[in-house]
Amino acid sequence: MNHSYLELITIRARAEETNRRAQLLGPRRDARRDRPEPRLREPVTVRFAVADDACALIRLAELDSASRPADPLLIGERAGEAVAALSLADGAVVANPFVASADVVALLRLRERQLRDGPGRRRRWRRQPAMSPSWALRHGDL
Repeated sequence: MNHSYLELITIRARAEETNRRAQLLGPRRDARRDRPEPRLREPVTVRFAVADDACALIRLAELDSASRPADPLLIGERAGEAVAALSLADGAVVANPFVASADVVALLRLRERQLRDGPGRRRRWRRQPAMSPSWALRHGDL
């Protein structure tokens, strides 16, 4: 078989898969058009995913053309709707590409870092005591 023929078969298979997904997601997308688009000023909630979030996670993965990330997951919601999810296991992210979600993903990554570092590893900034000139002379710093 010719290499370009294999590419053509692959392109056709991807096109069929894309058409199949469009037919599945089409009614959902039409239903979303009736609702007003959430604004960026709406509050964002970052929380752990629970079993009831399975449908929302599958929908996010389908919209992002990705597989569902591994558990445990953090979910970012804007105006009560899940717009992004982040896997704490491997850092994989899925997000709704049809709404502004970059800020939500950034918040999810920040929360992931906070959870990973933990409260015991928090940096404590202490003010260093001022050196007196006599101390510096004794210790050879001047």
